[in-house]
Amino acid sequence: MTVKNRKMSLLIKNTSAVAGIVTASTIATGLIAPSASAISMVPQFETEVKVDATLGCLDPAKCLTDLTPYWIQSIESQVDSTSGTKSRLFVDEMGTANVYGSVKFNAVDAGTNPGGFWFRPSETKADGSAGEETGQLEVGTYKFTFTKIIPELKVSYFDAELGRSTGFLDTDGTLIDGVNLLPGGPDSNLKYQTLKDVSFITLKLGYDYPSGTGDGVRFQLDKPDEKSIPEPSAVVGLSALGLMGIFGMRKRNRNGV
Repeated sequence: MTVKNRKMSLLIKNTSAVAGIVTASTIATGLIAPSASAISMVPQFETEVKVDATLGCLDPAKCLTDLTPYWIQSIESQVDSTSGTKSRLFVDEMGTANVYGSVKFNAVDAGTNPGGFWFRPSETKADGSAGEETGQLEVGTYKFTFTKIIPELKVSYFDAELGRSTGFLDTDGTLIDGVNLLPGGPDSNLKYQTLKDVSFITLKLGYDYPSGTGDGVRFQLDKPDEKSIPEPSAVVGLSALGLMGIFGMRKRNRNGV
């Protein structure tokens, strides 16, 4: 082999090694991540969700108390700053009418009919009875505590019309997409926020006017599919591979290869 060909061969080898090292190291540090498919954290059936010990459930036969299969440790209903009361929470799908004691949902809401299953607030009055917007979207404030840190949490909001009245009030996550609080929008609009590394989040949904009406909001939560999240051992292995490549190149260079 001529000196020129040998140098060219060395260049190709070193370039390939560097490319492999860069790729492995980049994936290991999270700069390149495999795309994660989203899984809904909303139960795929209609039910009331227990969110307050005092309020309890209107119909124990149609009440979900364990949400750990959805990575949700607990949901705590808090006093909403605009209604002045706590809100119940339901999982609702449009197209069917539902009755939970004093709470009644129509099959079709006035102009707000998203497909799929959504968390649906239902505000209460001071005595704990149903709010005034029977059959239409209402307001609520809830603290979600998750069973583990969610690497990427997507929050979808439906029909947030009044600006700066819907979004998160508190979280340990970092907002990486979207704005908070949400800007206003037309009837039946759909807005999104994405946060990373979230173990809890407090959501404020809608605005209640003193006149007795308001801007109610539905919402959904999505998490990555666990199968698409790389195992820590795999990440460590990629990092080690990068380091081995670097040390190997140094050794070859010292030997003049």
